[in-house]
Amino acid sequence: MDGNIVSFSPTSASCGTCRWSRFCVARHAESNGRDGVAKGPSCGAPLRRGVHLFRQGDELKSLYVVRAGSVKCYTDSEDGCEQTIAFQFPGDLLGFDAIGSGAHQTSVVALETTAVCALPLPRGAQTALESTAVSGDLMRAAASQLIDRQNHALLLGQKSAQARMSAFLLALSARFAARGCSRTEFNLSMSRQEIANYLAVAVETISRLFSDLQRRGVLAVDRRFVRILSMPRLQAMAHEAKSVGIAHA
Repeated sequence: MDGNIVSFSPTSASCGTCRWSRFCVARHAESNGRDGVAKGPSCGAPLRRGVHLFRQGDELKSLYVVRAGSVKCYTDSEDGCEQTIAFQFPGDLLGFDAIGSGAHQTSVVALETTAVCALPLPRGAQTALESTAVSGDLMRAAASQLIDRQNHALLLGQKSAQARMSAFLLALSARFAARGCSRTEFNLSMSRQEIANYLAVAVETISRLFSDLQRRGVLAVDRRFVRILSMPRLQAMAHEAKSVGIAHA
């Protein structure tokens, strides 16, 4: 496991210096007690791509917030099939779905070099009880994830492959823009295979859709770097998905 950890300066692990803190549910939890000792979230060293933060069935010990990088959330069925259910980015909450049973209902794996901040339980639960700001943020984050799951299920059940792909790119665009990043230029941390699994299509379909969107002048794609050339045309292609509300911050 040590070989999968990337070293970084522990002095940078502070909500006050984190560029994503304004999106983070843990930002209200970082405060100083009378003894001057920080009682906020614990920010550890980043994980390398492919390393799991936790696995489905693991005991819930902490809630986590993505500090940098991105992760994939997926489930394993009884027959061993993997289904990607979400991609999470800086400021997103991880592990909340384990609150009810005490065990994680999904697995979370780093898509790239990724750092997370841990809010250990019961400290996290106690902080939420004592702070209306924290409890409010936790409720909003949980509600947002619930809506995400519902939207994903509706998208897979009702939309064409082209509409799914267009809506997926628009969702990423909106999420990056909400974080102060470019709405039209971004890197995909997930592979073509991971996108295909998330959208429930063949990986060959994803490659074909990218090629088709480039041919139509909607996108410019260089490996994992995507540039949206025509937002209106991409939105038109995702028209079926608009009523589902897939694009969110």
